[in-house]
Amino acid sequence: MRRVITILSLLCCLVSVGGCHRRPLLEPDNRAVLQIKIQCQEIRNVTTGIYNEKVPTPEFHTDVMRVLFYNEAGTHLLSEGFLSDKHIDEEGNQVMTGNVMLAHGNYRMLAYNFDTPSTFIRGEEQWDGITAYTQEIPDSKYRSLNSRALADERIYYEPDQLFVVSEPNLKIDAHSDITTISVEAKPIVETYYIQIRVENVEYASSAVAVLSGLSATNAIGENTRNGEESSALYIELHKSTDENIEGENKDVLCGVFNTFGRVEDAPSNLYITMQAMTREGEYAEKTIDMTSVFLTEDARERHWLLIEDVWELPVPINPPGGGGGGFNPEVDDWIDEEVVVPIS
Repeated sequence: MRRVITILSLLCCLVSVGGCHRRPLLEPDNRAVLQIKIQCQEIRNVTTGIYNEKVPTPEFHTDVMRVLFYNEAGTHLLSEGFLSDKHIDEEGNQVMTGNVMLAHGNYRMLAYNFDTPSTFIRGEEQWDGITAYTQEIPDSKYRSLNSRALADERIYYEPDQLFVVSEPNLKIDAHSDITTISVEAKPIVETYYIQIRVENVEYASSAVAVLSGLSATNAIGENTRNGEESSALYIELHKSTDENIEGENKDVLCGVFNTFGRVEDAPSNLYITMQAMTREGEYAEKTIDMTSVFLTEDARERHWLLIEDVWELPVPINPPGGGGGGFNPEVDDWIDEEVVVPIS
C-alpha cells in the first residue's frame, strides 16, 4: 500500500511540472499606441519655396486622423477608428496619438487627415480602391465660363491638403506589453503658384482661372493619380505685384492652388482660361497654351507657373471717378432731434 501511494505521488509531480512548462507566463497583449507625425515642413509653395510673400499661403492643421486596418492582402477592411489627441513636436510637426487593439499578425494600414471640407474619400472597402476626389463645380459656374478650349473638360474644385500614411506591410509581433507604432503622414497633393502679368489691373473687380490637363482623383493607398481622365481645376486669383518684373508695371494676377497632379500623358490641352470681371459687370477673358510653361525649370523644380504673356484688360467706358453719368447717391450730415414717442 505504501508503495502505491509513493507511485501516485510521483505521477502527480510529473503532471504538475508538465503543466507549468506549457502554460505561458504572460498572456499576449493586443494593446498598442499609434503615433502619426504629420510631415508639413517641406511643402513647396506652402512652407518652403514661396515665390510671392504677398500672397497668403494655405494654412494647415488637423484635429482628426482617420485610421483604417486591412487584412494582409488588402481585400477586406477589418477595422477603423479616429485619432484626436494632438501635440506639436520640437520640429513644429503635428503628432496625432491614440490607442488601438491589434492582435499579432500582418496588416495593411492607411490613415489620412479627416477634416477636409473640399476633399472626399470613396472606396474604403479595399486597399487599392480607396480614392480621394473633389466635387464638380455647379452649373452656374459653368455658364460663366465661355472658353471653347475647355469644352471637353469637367471642372472640379481644388483639393485640400491631404496627408496620408500608407503602410502595406505592417507586421505586429506577439507582445506582452503595450507596443508603440510610429508612422509618418506625407502630403499627396501638389501645391502650385501661378501668375500672369496684367495691364490695367485696377479695373478688375474679381478674377478666376480654369487650368486643364490635371488628374481628377488620387488612389491614396498606392498614391497613384488618375492618368486616364484629364480634368480641369477652378482657381481663384488675387491682385498683387511682382518685384522681380523689370519695368514700371509690376501688376499681376496670381494664386496658390492645390492639385492631385498633372496628367503626364495628356495631349497638349494644358490651357488656362482666366476671366476678370470689370467694375461694369463685363467679362474679359484670355486663353493661354500652358504646355511650354509646364516645361520650364521653375515649373518642374519649384512648381511656379510664371506666364510671360501680358494680359491687357480693357479700360471701362465709365472708369471710377470719371463722372460719366449714373446714379451717385449722396447723404447729408446727421441732424440730431429729440422726439417723445407716445406709448398707449
